[in-house]
Amino acid sequence: MRTLATWDVVKFRETYKARGWTLQQVSVRSGIPYSAVRSYSAGTANPTPGRLLRLSGALEVPSKVLAPLSAQPTLHELRWHTGLTVAQFAERIGYSVSHTSAVMAGAVPITEPRRWTAIMNTGLEGLARAWEASRAEQGGA
Repeated sequence: MRTLATWDVVKFRETYKARGWTLQQVSVRSGIPYSAVRSYSAGTANPTPGRLLRLSGALEVPSKVLAPLSAQPTLHELRWHTGLTVAQFAERIGYSVSHTSAVMAGAVPITEPRRWTAIMNTGLEGLARAWEASRAEQGGA
């Protein structure tokens, strides 16, 4: 499983503390087990895509506040901000998991970019750059 490299532990702590919340309150409001929330706050674990969205929803901030996009985000990084796993994304896009994974790795081109942009909430140019970044990350560029 890929990890969220841009999880901002400091921003997470600042955000819940600015609201005067404890980790227990974050746990209750997000529906995420306390032990997981504690790990995210300690920086010993990163949230899954779904949990990232639950945390940002509970804290009422965009997911990109808690996990800012890198300078050249990959398709996987953009996917994190949809809250979907690769399997869920594949189902929504109408592709197999293996084909979706190959596209996200930059090994296979995106054949229906408008479907991808609608789910990833990005434009065609941003999608193309993310695919190129994914390809470069895998040594394909």
